[in-house]
Amino acid sequence: MIKPQFENYRYVGEICRLNSQSIVECRLPGSEISGILAVHAKAIPADSVCADGEVQYGGKLLLCIVYEDGDKKVCRAERGAEFYHKAEGAEVTPACFAKSAFSCANVTWRREGSGLYVSVVVDADTRVYGSKQIDYLAGGDGLVVKKDVSRIYKTVCVSGETEGEDEFDTDHIGDILLHSEKAVVNRVSASGGQIDVEGEIALHICVLKSDDEVCSYERLIPYKMSLSSEEAFGHVTAGAHVDVKSAHLSAGTDEEKGASHILLSYTLSAECFLTVADEISVVEDAFSTEAETELKIKKDGGRYLTNLSKMTERVGGEGVISPVAEGDFTLQAAVLPRAEISCRKTERGFEAEGAVLAEVLLRGTDGGHRSATLTLPFIFPIDAEGDYAEADCAVCGLNVRRKKSGEVEAEATLRLSVRSFTQRSWGYISEVNEGEPYGDADCGFSVFMTDAGEELWQVSKRLACPPEDLKKCNPNLEFPLKDRQRIFVYRQIK
Repeated sequence: MIKPQFENYRYVGEICRLNSQSIVECRLPGSEISGILAVHAKAIPADSVCADGEVQYGGKLLLCIVYEDGDKKVCRAERGAEFYHKAEGAEVTPACFAKSAFSCANVTWRREGSGLYVSVVVDADTRVYGSKQIDYLAGGDGLVVKKDVSRIYKTVCVSGETEGEDEFDTDHIGDILLHSEKAVVNRVSASGGQIDVEGEIALHICVLKSDDEVCSYERLIPYKMSLSSEEAFGHVTAGAHVDVKSAHLSAGTDEEKGASHILLSYTLSAECFLTVADEISVVEDAFSTEAETELKIKKDGGRYLTNLSKMTERVGGEGVISPVAEGDFTLQAAVLPRAEISCRKTERGFEAEGAVLAEVLLRGTDGGHRSATLTLPFIFPIDAEGDYAEADCAVCGLNVRRKKSGEVEAEATLRLSVRSFTQRSWGYISEVNEGEPYGDADCGFSVFMTDAGEELWQVSKRLACPPEDLKKCNPNLEFPLKDRQRIFVYRQIK
């Protein structure tokens, strides 16, 4: 009788990845708004709860709106709204946990009666994690086994926040109209029970100067943060995604020097992902000397982080502003610069493709203001490895020059954090079934012919003879076999 023995290994891994969208609206009094010039939308995640077949998530949408009133003055307004939505996934259970990252797209507005409604599409990228267990064959009575070391990769999620400040001088300003921030990660290390994250915040500010001119400033602010983790030891690969959870700006003026200074207070939220490799001893193959055996193999695995790199890329060329601004106008400022980017693997390696986007503020000869969206496409190779790549991107040093109506020249510096992933898999024997017994031996020994290149285990399994017994019967054989050989198997007659 075969009596297999099984052991189990538990670990946390990615269950699935879900994408969903929700539309969030805010209302403003429309009577005082002649035209909207720019809208900065930011969605901040709240709790995500896993239920049967879905992830229920929520957040808060913050809007900063720059508009022109009836007197052609540039003004600002702020609004906020809470929202709740769900992402469906058949593999989700209440025992899972989820991490959601939000991005805002397709900001539109419309008038209804006396109100003006701003609509924002909030994209949610939700990764669901949960406990996994493998029950693998470790040995047993009546079995001849071949053991090997299997490397299993598990994911550890660590979250944390930090606060910081930065103060810098600028030209004399009247009011801060809006600001946007984008954090990129330059380096992540995990050792000694601690995760260290370093990166930069690209800060962009649109201000209204005392002479009612609109202009923009930018600043690159370095940051560091540390998080504790019991898994930050040994063979670990670490990555992180950092968001600017909140940012508050205040401006002061030195009348004697005719200059201003800006104080930025911010809170960063980090989601760190550790890929931890564990080694366990498993039975790779098995057979019985008494009966046929059927082995069932299960496979597991997933996409795991293998490398994090940073890049700086200069892009430029002919851009397009839409809608096309007719008549005479001057470019005042390019605000809310951002990048839509995707990574793909080609025969030549990985490349990034997308576009730099920004809202361009214009002023006509009549003193009125208008805006248009700048699009600057790009494509370039990136430093990545493995099977997949993702990139976070911050836009710095955006410069826009008018060529003719509807066309501009633009250039910008992109700061990229590139995460490389490799598809890993492993298999294990999950079940052993005993089949028909072999017939009783009717002779004391048998002679078999083998093929060149066969290994000891291959021959042993085919002949249902333990490797050590096969070597005793054929002490002069060397494996792998160099050519065809006669192999003798001695048996005890019952």
